[in-house]
Amino acid sequence: MPPLSGIADLYGQEISWAAQIAVEEINASGGLLGRPLELVIEDDGSMPDTALRAAKRLLEEHGCSALIGNLLSNSRIAIAAQITEPRQVPYLNFSFYEGSIAGRFFFHCAALPNQQIEQMIPFMAERYGPKMFFAGHNYEWPFGSIDVAKRALSRIGGEVVGEDYLPFGLPAQRLAALLDRLGTSGADVFVPYFAGRDQIKLLNDFATHGLKKIAVVMGHFDEAMAGFLKPEVRTGLYSSNTYFMSVDTARSRAYLERLRAHPEVDALWPNGRGVLTNFGEAAYCCVHAYAQAVKAAGCTEPASVVQALEQVRVDSCQGEVRMDPCSHHAEVNSFLARCRADGTFEIIQSFGRIAPRIPERYRSRSPRTPNVTELFSRSHLDDRPIPVCDAGVSDLSHRILDIVDVAVIAAEADGRILQANLGAAKLFGYTLSELTHLQVDLLLPPHQRPGHREAMRAFEQSPLQHLPMGHRGEITGYRQDGTLFPAVASLSKFIDADRVVLVAALQDISAKKLAEQDLWWRATHDPNTRLPNRILICDRLEHALQRSEHRRRWVAVLVIDLDDFRLLNDNYGHPIGDQALVQVAGRLLGQVHPGDTVGYLGADEFVVLCEQVTHTDDVVRLAEQINAVLRLPLQLDNHDITCTASIGFALGLGTTISADVLLRNADIAMHASKAQGRNTWRSFSRDLGEQSKERLSLVTGLRHAIARNELSLAFQPILAANSLRIQGAEALLRWHPRSGPVSPALFVPIAEQSGAIVEIGRWVFEQTCSAQQRLAQAYPDSPPYLSLNLSAAQLNDEHIIDEFALILQRTGADTTRLLLELTETALFADVEKNLRILHALAELGMQVAVDDFGTGYSSLLQLLRLPVSQIKIDRAFVDGIEHREDARLIISAMVKMGHALGKRLIAEGVENEAQLFELQALKCDALQGFHLYRPMPEQALLEAIAENHRQPPCNASRVYYLIYLSRANEALGREHIDEIVAQSRASNRPEGITGLLIYQNGYFMQLLEGRQEPVEALMARIAEDPRHSEPLVVVRGYAGQRLFADWSMGYWKVGATPDGEQSPFERHSQTISLRKASEDTRFCYALFQALSTAI
Repeated sequence: MPPLSGIADLYGQEISWAAQIAVEEINASGGLLGRPLELVIEDDGSMPDTALRAAKRLLEEHGCSALIGNLLSNSRIAIAAQITEPRQVPYLNFSFYEGSIAGRFFFHCAALPNQQIEQMIPFMAERYGPKMFFAGHNYEWPFGSIDVAKRALSRIGGEVVGEDYLPFGLPAQRLAALLDRLGTSGADVFVPYFAGRDQIKLLNDFATHGLKKIAVVMGHFDEAMAGFLKPEVRTGLYSSNTYFMSVDTARSRAYLERLRAHPEVDALWPNGRGVLTNFGEAAYCCVHAYAQAVKAAGCTEPASVVQALEQVRVDSCQGEVRMDPCSHHAEVNSFLARCRADGTFEIIQSFGRIAPRIPERYRSRSPRTPNVTELFSRSHLDDRPIPVCDAGVSDLSHRILDIVDVAVIAAEADGRILQANLGAAKLFGYTLSELTHLQVDLLLPPHQRPGHREAMRAFEQSPLQHLPMGHRGEITGYRQDGTLFPAVASLSKFIDADRVVLVAALQDISAKKLAEQDLWWRATHDPNTRLPNRILICDRLEHALQRSEHRRRWVAVLVIDLDDFRLLNDNYGHPIGDQALVQVAGRLLGQVHPGDTVGYLGADEFVVLCEQVTHTDDVVRLAEQINAVLRLPLQLDNHDITCTASIGFALGLGTTISADVLLRNADIAMHASKAQGRNTWRSFSRDLGEQSKERLSLVTGLRHAIARNELSLAFQPILAANSLRIQGAEALLRWHPRSGPVSPALFVPIAEQSGAIVEIGRWVFEQTCSAQQRLAQAYPDSPPYLSLNLSAAQLNDEHIIDEFALILQRTGADTTRLLLELTETALFADVEKNLRILHALAELGMQVAVDDFGTGYSSLLQLLRLPVSQIKIDRAFVDGIEHREDARLIISAMVKMGHALGKRLIAEGVENEAQLFELQALKCDALQGFHLYRPMPEQALLEAIAENHRQPPCNASRVYYLIYLSRANEALGREHIDEIVAQSRASNRPEGITGLLIYQNGYFMQLLEGRQEPVEALMARIAEDPRHSEPLVVVRGYAGQRLFADWSMGYWKVGATPDGEQSPFERHSQTISLRKASEDTRFCYALFQALSTAI
């Protein structure tokens, strides 16, 4: 009975050829009992109903003495239970299966799970990893096989990361959902159990879903199935079975030569359609086994043939096959193979001949079947006397329908079905006539049948009359086609004409079970990205750590936080944000290795769990790949949006670290990555861990700092640049916990990140207002102003306006003498929102300053829109201004721009006299820094103001300048002059000398400016320079500011202008020479002054 049609039809012809060749060999050697062996082939149609009809035809119409079949386990179970065992017909099987059939007349010549699955699972786990995803059709073979596979995986410490069962035909939506779950499961190995053409469909879709990086192993993949797949799909797929065409035995070579000569075969695979798979090889073995048994028995009488079959040994293509007389299952040879691109198989490992072992699932009662004590616990059951059927009721249907309203089956005590309703027929896939007289235990899967018979006998003999629905727990229904479904049932009994009638009412709970599975999925996955959530990731991580202790390979966790994701949500909306998360999830899945698990922790955080890590470099490479792929723009609703990430990772091994700690370590490293500048990665270290603990301690301390009176203010004076008079002071926060003072550079960022700055900032404002009120009392005529810092978090506080207004009212502070400083980054992060808040603060009378100007991303337009009156130049530009050309140029531009916008410019971080000189020369309005005053307590500030005002005003440092004229001793070209300028730049930049060089007709006129001593020293060197002659100092003096802000000496050559017009020195065909111009010192200085604005 080969499957010539239906889901497994791709094997029908090959099985038929194998049986024909075996019969030809037997008849060529004399046949059986003096007669030729006759072969009759009937198509089993791949399913139980058609297989049953085929078996009946073979026995009833053709008079066959034995049956050989069938490929699908559900057909085999039906024929054994309903045909061959009741009729006592020898039945030989050629297809590997789960091991559920035990009968006197059943003989199995193919593999059991222990001869196939128990070898391939440990091999794949060792080579590819211990996390496996199982899936198959919804019938006994996949359920039983996967049960064995899971047990084998459990014995080696592996983990099942997915398990699913689909109906025949693989509905597209169900198949796509299965592959989506597989793709996000983190499986190392996929183990599918689908029959025939459905397996082909699955493998093709598996490849098109981009899942080929996951290893695949099957117990039923062969040359016939490979022929339906493209090379790129089949390459690398693993299979474990009793035979492949690459198995090299003498019998195999001989068989393949006979197959090559078969009239229906053009050539052997892979060059033609001639194939021999484990199915055909086992069918060939079955025919020879039956022939050998008939010869040994000397007859075809079933009992004698069965006895002989128990002793057969067949030299088959795989090697010798020996029947086990106890189990009626054969010792077979087992091989693990991998498919090549051409569809042939490379034997990876030969396991030799393995004795059969019936799986535990079929050796003992199912754990779902309650024992008799549980079944008849009197506390739950109705033990009233058994009712006697009214003799006037002739139709049992009325009685049945009176009891239940779902699927109803009435059976005799021996299990023979007497009657059923239409609901039962529909539920189990039979007609009413087919159900009648069927044994009721055939409506349960094979492994539950023994326990069911025992339970029914116990119930029939007990005084109890009714078992309520659900009391027995969940049971499994077994349809005619072999598919399974979960159900609950009630059981009743009554006496009818001196016989006990058992009545079962069943309810299909498939929908409930699917709902439970969906609920579990939702509890362990994110519905948007469809990735495992924190709950499932932690569970997977715990298992991974347990395995790592045995395997001595590291487990790595990468926490991936998207940079500035909140801005994406705020600007484009949450639906676009959700789309971005989905795309990021897809990119992460595309980067990780097989067996890595990608999860979603919530908000903008993802996680990657890596097992079997042998070197940190592997994790570093993965982190860099993720950073690189996330830098690429996302396509979101016609927008190209870049969403970079900060990554932190940590490694752990064995039980020395918990899942929570490992995740926390990776999170610490991620935050360090953000602090490092984002769009990068950091690995966890002990130092980072200590820093994190310190940070936690600081956060905790800050939340109690006000209550413990640990905060104070220090004030750093701010001086007018032109007089060095104290105009105001900046209030600076100080923290003195019991353990000792903490630097503001350390605790202020932590306060901002933790949110503690809102409450602390409110305290600072109130203390500053109180200090200002006291300053006003001390200096009623012109009280110095006080400035204080506001953070971005305070701007986000919706109560800030009301709270500040109350504080101002309570303290009586003069709002016009309060200045609120906000960093440039905080101020312009959300301009529209901050604009409203700052205008509201300005309406209270306070001024606003931009702090740390030049370090963020402000624009002139935004500065005009916001109520900003002062700009503070960041100390980063002030530091080294006396030596750095770029800092000088930037500050000069800031001052000019600020003044053009009507803003005051304050330079902070003044550390020495040279910086003071340069900032005064650049016309800054006010100065602040340690060179002038250090931060001090309030009382010290009052004293400093008093002392400062007692001193006469200091004149601002003035810029010394010198203009000289000299004649070049030889004609100079452009390149030569460029060389002179480059040399001068290198020597004069450290001295802070700037200026401009004019060259005309062999004469130089140059302006030098800076401090007097270096300028005069330079002039002395110029006078001694042999390249000059007749050096003449035109003018010396002091100016209020530099004319040229750059730190290099530029030059300007007098001649024709670019547009061809006259140069400034040409009038009415007369040219004014530099020598002539030098006679008028005021003209010379005015010339350089004009050029300073033109160049």
